[in-house]
Amino acid sequence: MTDLARSRSLPPKALTGGTFTLNNYGVFGVDGSTPIINHPEAALLGVGRLMNRTWAVDGTLSVRRITQLSLSFDHRVCDGVAGGFLCHVADRVEHAEIRLTDV
Repeated sequence: MTDLARSRSLPPKALTGGTFTLNNYGVFGVDGSTPIINHPEAALLGVGRLMNRTWAVDGTLSVRRITQLSLSFDHRVCDGVAGGFLCHVADRVEHAEIRLTDV
């Protein structure tokens, strides 16, 4: 599938029917967005561009690379778990030095 996508030969049928989409609109210089899920998807996570920003860390200002994550989800499917999922993703990004097996 990856090879087909990279060669722009992926058939339209392969692009439908998913349940979750990860959208990297940051490559276009976009910080954030309001992703719209397409049926039958349950959720869509959008990732904005990486930016250097002044950020407070332990009471001290420092320059950090940040990104904006935008999660849209179908409440009928994900109600009650979507916020926890977004927190988990943000935590994994912030602490990438920790392996998933250590969690």
